[in-house]
Amino acid sequence: MAGILVIGEVLGDNVTKESLETISVAKGLSSALNQPLLGALICGGELSIAAEQFDCGFSSLHLIGNEGLTNYLAQPIVAAAEALIAKLQPSVVLFPHTAKTRDWVPQLAAKLGTGLAMDCVDVAVCEGGLTVRKPMHGGGVMGQLDVLGNPALATVRGAVAECAVPSRGAKIERMEAPYLNQSPRIRHLESIPTKSGEGPKLKDAKTIISGGRGTGARENWHLIEEAARVTGAAVGCSRAIVDMGWLNWNHQVGLSGTTVAPDLYLAVGISGAVQHLAGISNAKIVVAINNDPEAEIFSRADYGVVGDCLEVLPAFIERVAELRKLAGPDQANGRQGLNCNT
Repeated sequence: MAGILVIGEVLGDNVTKESLETISVAKGLSSALNQPLLGALICGGELSIAAEQFDCGFSSLHLIGNEGLTNYLAQPIVAAAEALIAKLQPSVVLFPHTAKTRDWVPQLAAKLGTGLAMDCVDVAVCEGGLTVRKPMHGGGVMGQLDVLGNPALATVRGAVAECAVPSRGAKIERMEAPYLNQSPRIRHLESIPTKSGEGPKLKDAKTIISGGRGTGARENWHLIEEAARVTGAAVGCSRAIVDMGWLNWNHQVGLSGTTVAPDLYLAVGISGAVQHLAGISNAKIVVAINNDPEAEIFSRADYGVVGDCLEVLPAFIERVAELRKLAGPDQANGRQGLNCNT
């Protein structure tokens, strides 16, 4: 049986946004190759809620749910995916590109002895099978690769496609998780939740305000947080801020952090390293504040302010707060995010 298989990812009881975006990419391949669209979820728990969200035009949806898969470990997920692929014999398998798939999907490719392309922004059909485009050399260039092997594997970068819409017409099939009783090479000991802080998450935010080394000192960081508060924005940062310990890694924007696609991205004191620019390539509007007129961030910015962010940001915060008061209480509390036309 040939087909285009999408193996999604579940967080809690819900399918991730990146998984639904990957389905949209897979639908194009399914039409081009005239092959059925297949779905699968491999996760702990019962999966009924996630299955309803994930059922977006599949001919069949395969669920591998077991409490032994609740805590993430690569080995049992690889074993389950390997058994699933052996049963379905798909020609292409797509995955959302996440921290987890970056870990376990290369192991799966090695087990299968097949080709794998990671972090793809476009996936299409070529004469030999699958061709992809992906950022390379830190995002400085875009490479085109042919993925050899059967099945061809690829992970799809978030925010490169619209989310697929559930249709709930798939034939649901449940499979047992294999090899869970074997002695694992790695055992889960403890889960330590990440302190995500207040405000919207980066990957879902419509407005993001990010700060970089150009903010000067940690005692100035409150200006970034205050600007985010008055605009209803998520707080992001460059890698330098994480390396200095000012924020946790989950605030980092870029190839080695989170790739984002907000309506508005405000970069404050960020020079514009290629990894960071690659991470904001799908932002609709980029505004940069930097005291260096030659900063690379201005090459990506739709609007730019050359100036000291310690002078620009307080005036910006004051003006937005005034506009919020005029707009009403919901806007004043920053609940709806900053309108790009304001």
